[in-house]
Amino acid sequence: RNETLVLIDDGNNISGNLIYKPTKIISIKDYTLTKEYGKDEYEVQGNKIIRTTNSTMPYFTLEQLNGKNLDPNYALSTYQAKEPGTEIVFTEGVGIVMHQIAVTYEHNDEWTGKKPVPHPTAFNNVKTKLNNKEEVNVVVNGDSIFTGANASSKLGIAPFLEDFPTLFTNYLKEKYETEVNLINTSVGGMLSDFGKDNVMANVNAHNPDLVIIGYGMNDGSFGVAPGKYIENIEFMIRSIRANNPNADIMIVSTILPNPLSIQNKNQKDYLKPMEELSEQYNVALVDMTSISETLYKTKRGVDILANNINHPSDFLVRIYAAALITVFGD
Repeated sequence: RNETLVLIDDGNNISGNLIYKPTKIISIKDYTLTKEYGKDEYEVQGNKIIRTTNSTMPYFTLEQLNGKNLDPNYALSTYQAKEPGTEIVFTEGVGIVMHQIAVTYEHNDEWTGKKPVPHPTAFNNVKTKLNNKEEVNVVVNGDSIFTGANASSKLGIAPFLEDFPTLFTNYLKEKYETEVNLINTSVGGMLSDFGKDNVMANVNAHNPDLVIIGYGMNDGSFGVAPGKYIENIEFMIRSIRANNPNADIMIVSTILPNPLSIQNKNQKDYLKPMEELSEQYNVALVDMTSISETLYKTKRGVDILANNINHPSDFLVRIYAAALITVFGD
């Protein structure tokens, strides 16, 4: 449903890749989901959507992907790419997502990567309270991804999708029919040492029943060693357990940045020690690293990222929310 992609003019055709090979296209809409494109505006070949000559669907040229000849109607700029001396298009505004289209389709393919799996024993305390219809506090602490950047509600455009921490807690409210308070103390640009240094004020002081920790994107971009990163996350877990013994904990490994971006460094190296930390402390791990790695096998960064660097588009926001719900055991 509403899988996002950007059509790219490579000189031969204007096309973009879906994750799967469609057996039936249900709809192709603009990012806001308010405009639907006609069946004469595209063709399907394998897992490719190809723009026809009479189509009104937006697209980027290869030059524009590289930050050249950008549309002046959008506040687009450039960002240093991984390859020295090159750049890629970038914005924290709407310029990239308004070039994305949203495809809903049927298929017979299987997901080829890791899937989120429920953690059966990590949420016993909070689930007891939820099942008893007691009020629950969910504290989210992480980087800009966990602030909700750049869900369409944050960008101020339709379809006004809430950020994934809000989607997750709204789901709990509806399912368990009780009060679920979201306290989001995430701060953009922060590394895991910020989480460690401020765990008392940003987490423990809020009397959490469930804590969701989300660092790693910026740690990786700044080259923080896996051992140091894990030391910071472990400190947070130990502090939470010491101050709120009944609080359950979920740690979320970061998505990988756009492979073309200079931000893409050693984020993947944090996953294995996070898996070990999950087992050691019986905290649930949501592995978004592997999910994003699989997505990048068929998708460009510009297909699923709102800023083309490291902030999710609405499609990836929904994947985050679904992964949290799945690991929670629902």
